[in-house]
Amino acid sequence: MNIDLFRISWLKALYRSRWFPLLPQIFTFICFIFLVYGGLGVTTNDMNFAKTLRNTNLSNLIVWSYWWPVIIIVAVLAGRHWCTICPMELVTSLMGKVGLKRKPGRFLKSGWVMTLFFGTILLLGIHTFAIHRIPERMAIYMLTLFGISIFAGLIWEKRTFCTHICPVGHLLGLYSLLSFIEWRVKSQKTCVECKTKDCVAKGRHYNLTARSCTSNLYPAKIKDNRKCILCAQCLTLCPKDNLTLRLRRPLSDFFSDLKLSTAEIGFIVIISGFVVYEILSEGDVNKALLLAFPVTITNLLGITGIWTGTINAIILFIIFPFLFLVIFSSLRKTISGEKFKDSMTAIALAVLPVMGGMHLLKALLKTISRIPYWTYAFNDTQGIETAEALIDGTLHLDEAIPQTINPFLTGIAVLLPIVGFGLSAWVITGRKKESLSMRAITMAAALFYSGLFEVSIIVWWLI
Repeated sequence: MNIDLFRISWLKALYRSRWFPLLPQIFTFICFIFLVYGGLGVTTNDMNFAKTLRNTNLSNLIVWSYWWPVIIIVAVLAGRHWCTICPMELVTSLMGKVGLKRKPGRFLKSGWVMTLFFGTILLLGIHTFAIHRIPERMAIYMLTLFGISIFAGLIWEKRTFCTHICPVGHLLGLYSLLSFIEWRVKSQKTCVECKTKDCVAKGRHYNLTARSCTSNLYPAKIKDNRKCILCAQCLTLCPKDNLTLRLRRPLSDFFSDLKLSTAEIGFIVIISGFVVYEILSEGDVNKALLLAFPVTITNLLGITGIWTGTINAIILFIIFPFLFLVIFSSLRKTISGEKFKDSMTAIALAVLPVMGGMHLLKALLKTISRIPYWTYAFNDTQGIETAEALIDGTLHLDEAIPQTINPFLTGIAVLLPIVGFGLSAWVITGRKKESLSMRAITMAAALFYSGLFEVSIIVWWLI
């Protein structure tokens, strides 16, 4: 199934416009400024108060309960369309016009900067310093991203920040493998016969609009969704009208000879553990069981205060998922004799559909559960008075909308791990070149991972 979405005339006109994606990026940049402004000066040292303040401060509510979840939902369903309108791409591209234009080095190009950057934000930013709960820290984090995008643009060529530094670059790239949308050329032959190659012309890299690809991609050689950020600049330049946005069957990229870098495998390790925590922490019993070992370790080490979150995160987001990946990869390698990296890639890709589905579920849970806070969000944008009133009981949230939606959401929650495993099984059984035993081990890994969610959701639902 490949359906050309550019049969919809207005959609093609939008993507082909010289002002796309510039105008949407200007809009999101203005939003970015207001969100940062709304968080500055709003802080607390009381972590219990912060749990409420994170939802009553308007900027924090938008960023963590709507902006971020919507990015996840869009990536899983429609690919890297957030990157299309991201203000950081605009900033780093503008800086690149006047910067040093150095080529990124080997380590930068390896992808590990992205993985380590995201890991740092997760371990230190969120689970140590609570940037997701304290508005001022959220604003500082956003300003830090802004500063790094400027620095990268001034030092390195093209959109190096987006291609090699952005902390969510791997996340959106990997989730885009699951999506129903792809950006491809219509005809390989047309590209081969093209004399001008405007889409990759060096002289057009730093144009404000209608610029050639600065993600180091040649459209004719795009084989999967990970790298292209769907800016559509190549469509604007193409004299043959040879680019298209297509609707496809999900997971299409999985049926090609898909290879992962070690940095991408490392990223999947972190995200797989993070998603387990995000879903299991929705239920008190599940959360207690999940944290039992990390709490024991922190007690034995005598660690207290904010650093307990760091130790918990290291165990849950690195050690546990790494052991899971190593155990199943070792079993597969023992039977197949393949390279260990290839075994790890197979297991990592097997859990990716489940992981993406569960992350999508968490995004839905968060956006729906935060609906009641909008009643007070615009009357008290800082959120301090509203948070105090909610804690002392003089204000109450109207839970009518979430309570109406929750039964349907519960049904989705029960079904998603099953659907995720079904998609994984579909891909695994399609690998006819692999032996039955190799596929069985890979299937077992996907079943274990999805089963962990299914059991936890059922326990959470019953209790």
